[in-house]
Amino acid sequence: MADLEQRFRTVCLRLWGEEQGEEVYAWIRDNRPPYFHAKLVEVMLPIWELNRVDLRTKILCCIAVFTAQHKQEVEFFIKMAKYHKIPREEVEEILLLTGLEAGFPTAEMAIQHLQRVYSADEGG
Repeated sequence: MADLEQRFRTVCLRLWGEEQGEEVYAWIRDNRPPYFHAKLVEVMLPIWELNRVDLRTKILCCIAVFTAQHKQEVEFFIKMAKYHKIPREEVEEILLLTGLEAGFPTAEMAIQHLQRVYSADEGG
């Protein structure tokens, strides 16, 4: 299990960067019951360690899925997109497409997260 845990931490750092990745890793580890956390690691690792699809595409897919499902967790993936230097305009385009196909009310919440995350360094 220690190897799986280290791999999980490594994936978090790769996805969100050193500082934010460490925060996300600690939050997931510390806020889940041990059995749930073990299952999460077991299921999540093989998928995020695959490399048949590039990371950028995976991130944009997750943004679309979480937006379509109107889930607040979309913010994690928007932060991931910003860390990986996916331009704001490209994320906006994904949100427009998701809004068109899943209904624009589902995209409103994600747009608010996008504005907050991408404007954080701009003082906005």
